[in-house]
Amino acid sequence: MTETDPSNHFSADEDWKSEAEAERARLAEADAKSAAASEQPPIPEATFDYFVIALASQAMMAMAMRPDPSGQVFIDLNSVDLKMAEHHIDLLAVLDEKCKGNLTDEESSMLTETLHGLRSQFVQVQTQVQEHLAKHGGGLNAEAQPGPATPPGDDASSGGSGLIIP
Repeated sequence: MTETDPSNHFSADEDWKSEAEAERARLAEADAKSAAASEQPPIPEATFDYFVIALASQAMMAMAMRPDPSGQVFIDLNSVDLKMAEHHIDLLAVLDEKCKGNLTDEESSMLTETLHGLRSQFVQVQTQVQEHLAKHGGGLNAEAQPGPATPPGDDASSGGSGLIIP
């Protein structure tokens, strides 16, 4: 057989086509798997409750509050931004004031309870930061990384600067 034999050319052409189709199918399947794996959860519905939760979450993040594996709340005193936490709490207070009389009882109760809880946490974090500054002077130590969770009241005994809130 020579290269000019039409039957040889046809066979090579068909092999190439089937290989290309198989490759296309493999790529489509891989794309589908990757798209499914990278799918983000749906965005929650824009509701008043979700808005309040979003602002409260920002305040908690500014207070460097995060869950501890034991179910308690750990505060990294090196990451606290009291001014930003106060700003987000103030935003919720403005929302509370401006929405008076326009909220359902459930919405009003949720907002009031959220504000009360955040204000209490803010005072507690602010007190702990002040105590930490009084013990260690100058400012929060940026190099100190929170170590293993320490019991309440023992935030600096091991050189760490964290606080566990039961």
